[in-house]
Amino acid sequence: MVRLWCKRLLLTLLAAFLLTTLAVTAWIWQPYDKTAWRIKLPIGSGVQVRVLPLFMLATSPVGRWWLDHKAFSLHHGQIRLYDADGLRVHCQQCWLIAKSVSDKPLMLESVELWLKLNGQQLHGHLVAQSSALPNTPSAMPPTPAFKINFEGKVTMHALKLNWTLPATPLARLLAPLASHSSSIAQAHVSGILSASGTLRWPKQSWSAQPQLEQLQVTGLDLSKVTASTVQYDCPLLDEQKHPEKVHWLSYENMGHWLPMAVIIAEDAEFRHHPGYVLTQMRQLLGKESTDKAVGGSTITQQVVKYMFTNGERTWRRKIEELLYAVQLEHTLNKTQILNLYLNTVDWGPGLCGAHAAANYYFGLEPAKMNPIQAAWLAGIIRNPHRAWKQQFIARNPVLSRAESILHYMPESARKQPGTLNFRPLPVK
Repeated sequence: MVRLWCKRLLLTLLAAFLLTTLAVTAWIWQPYDKTAWRIKLPIGSGVQVRVLPLFMLATSPVGRWWLDHKAFSLHHGQIRLYDADGLRVHCQQCWLIAKSVSDKPLMLESVELWLKLNGQQLHGHLVAQSSALPNTPSAMPPTPAFKINFEGKVTMHALKLNWTLPATPLARLLAPLASHSSSIAQAHVSGILSASGTLRWPKQSWSAQPQLEQLQVTGLDLSKVTASTVQYDCPLLDEQKHPEKVHWLSYENMGHWLPMAVIIAEDAEFRHHPGYVLTQMRQLLGKESTDKAVGGSTITQQVVKYMFTNGERTWRRKIEELLYAVQLEHTLNKTQILNLYLNTVDWGPGLCGAHAAANYYFGLEPAKMNPIQAAWLAGIIRNPHRAWKQQFIARNPVLSRAESILHYMPESARKQPGTLNFRPLPVK
């Protein structure tokens, strides 16, 4: 009788366990819910399950107890899970794929994610450790870490987080990029970065509000622009031609109107910023899109693009530009930097610098241009090749942008702006 009772009890418990397992599996999987946010589990052929039920199960006391000290290998590293009043996920020798930063994976010595779910309210932190930059101060720990705190809400359809990066030495954040950029590896960087922002998933949108303090950079090779004679070859679209030598002009030969118009058009804060403008960076980082074009540069950063970087539209290149720009601002004065820009900026096919542009479009030396000519030339920098084709070649000048630039020039320029007077088209 006792044996029969025990057998029935065992069968009942087994049936209850199977029913519970099936119920939990159906709750997480639920193939009929077509609108839920799902992720693919790294098992078998990749089963897609709903994220919220998976979060709720994994962070529950029972889930944490079952996952405690579980370990497995993924393509991104060795993963181990822990019960730590929440779920702690530890990844050793973690690889991160970030095409906008580098074609090669970024390696972090370790990444730790801790998260806790109360209903639909999620909070936690992410801590990453990586090798130090070669040129970081010796007082810095050998394996510097940065930490991001987050809190938000996870629903059946999306994850909405607010995150903060506490004040962190910038060198720590740059350390993972050192093996992907010789410029970042060479730079001696000091300064503090803090930030806050949002993350929306699976929409894959985000925003960031950075704050930079006491940023200083040394160690980069600026000999290209500090030598007595600056050498710069103008790249041409026609691959059958060799790059042309730029006709270099001193700042005194740029004239009165062109430098003024270029500052108005391209970088109104040029005389006052340290090589970068935080409001530009915030706007750039706040477009709530991960596939946007990377842009938003000061005149100093554009000089760096022409002279030192390859112009790739990646975040690594933007970081390199920032570092070079900060050191350049401490090496040259504003007039010298502006003159570098005026002599190298792209003004159309095979037209680099003010001398080539003024002669090609107007048949004049830059110093001889009138205010409206200078304003038009400054106004086409954003898209000079389109302006060359649609305005100069088509003989259909558009003056709206030039006039808006002229509006901010001195009264003497507004009273006697002159006329555009394109030179005749070159005879083929």
